[in-house]
Order: sequence, then structure tokens, then C-alpha cells
Amino acid sequence: MAGQSMERPWVVIGYSGWNDAGGAASEATTRLIRFSDATEWRVIDREDYYDFQTSRPVVSTMAGVELLTWPRTTVWRGRADGHQVIAVTGPEPNLRWRSYCRELLDILEPMNPAGIVVLGGMVADVPHTRQLPVSGSTPDPATAARLGIEDLEYSGPTGISGVLVTLARERGFNAVGLWASVPEYAFEPPCPPAVQMLLVRVEELTGLSVPQEDLAEGRQEWLAQADQLLVDNDGLSEYVHSLEEQQDAALPEGITGDVLAMEFQSYLRHRR
Repeated sequence: MAGQSMERPWVVIGYSGWNDAGGAASEATTRLIRFSDATEWRVIDREDYYDFQTSRPVVSTMAGVELLTWPRTTVWRGRADGHQVIAVTGPEPNLRWRSYCRELLDILEPMNPAGIVVLGGMVADVPHTRQLPVSGSTPDPATAARLGIEDLEYSGPTGISGVLVTLARERGFNAVGLWASVPEYAFEPPCPPAVQMLLVRVEELTGLSVPQEDLAEGRQEWLAQADQLLVDNDGLSEYVHSLEEQQDAALPEGITGDVLAMEFQSYLRHRR
């Protein structure tokens, strides 16, 4: 399995915002941070990168003390399963993305990472009644086949996740982008199945087996809520049925034996 070296950690990045349908990316990364008991290592909190009318600071008052929290990027360091863990979280920057990415990559470069995994969640024409697919990009075809991801064929606007993957590769990093597809009619967070699908791929790449038991419980509640949407809307029910037919027809090509084996092995590890 890739990513076994403690000296060369994998970096897992999950932003909130435009790239985070269903909260899949931010929740998967947060779980990794908790699992590894990671602590803050570095922060990027320049106001150059944020439009505070879009990404507003948050104020909270407790026992007469007022705390003001500004949007910022946090780089975390921890350890789990014999691995050093580096994770990056924060809201998607609004401004000066090229400068922002250079600053973040400058922070990561001395760690000599084995790879950088940038997570995302995207709204897509997929049914909630089937396994949510994961697409992505990697410079290694063997890695793509092992992870069961199809290279994205897309032309249009992108977020910080796509920009960071591209600029990281230009700097010589082994950068992998992973995007979980979330149904367009049920994209509000939380979306436990999308989080699960991302964590399975992260585990395969890095060797980090993040607990998922409560996600399995949350998955059932999410499915029940999505099912209720179909009961209340005949047109939506017909739409989902057509998506099911499309996905089932593509199943022999879309899911290989290797992918099924990977997900079954992950299931067994978490059972143990």
C-alpha cells in the first residue's frame, strides 16, 4: 500500500465552501485530524486572501467574554497508525489564489511529502440509492485504477481544490484530487456516504484507517431523509429512477473487481 513511510507523510487537504458539497471534504479531513490527535502547526491568516463580506468573521460571547474568529487556513500535525499526519483545513480563500497556493506549498515542501491529497465534494446527477461515485485526477494511471476513480473530463469554473492540485504538480508534488459526487437534490451537509467514500480512498493511499462506525449509522438516516423527498415529489422519483438505470447500465465499466476488493477490505478493517 502506498504512503507507508513515516518520514514522508501524505498531506490531506479539505476546504469548506464551494468545493464541499455535502460537507464531504471538510468532514473527512476533520475526522482525520481527530483520529490522529493532531494539533495546530502553522496558520495562514492573511486578510489578503479573504473577502470578509463573503467569508465573514464569527463572533461568540461566553461568560461576558467576546471572541472574534477570522477565516484562516490551519495546517495540522499528528500521528496515527505509525504514520505522521499532515492535514489542512479552512474556508476556501476568496482572493489571490496563486499567491495563496505558493504560500501553502512553501509550508509543505520542507516536509517532503509522499503526496498531497486534495478532497472535494461536487453536486452531480447521481442517485442516492446507489453507491456515490468518486472521481478525480492523478498523474499515475495505476493509482487511478486502484482507487477506482475516473479522470475528470471537465471544462468550466473551478475552485481552490482544482487550482491547488494543478499548481502542486507544477512544483513537482505528487498531487491527487478526489471528488465525491453528491446528489443535486440532497447536497446539504451532512452527507455520510460521501464522507465514507472519500475516507476509503484516503485510507488506500495513506494507510490511515479512520473510524467510520458512526458514519454507517448516519448513512441510514440520510438515506431515509432522501427517500422521503421522493415520496413527496413524483417528478423527483421519476428522475431518480432514470439515474438508477443509467448508473446500473454503466456498472460493469465503472466498478472493477479491484475497487470492490478495496472497499471490502476497508469494511473488514473497520469491523475489526
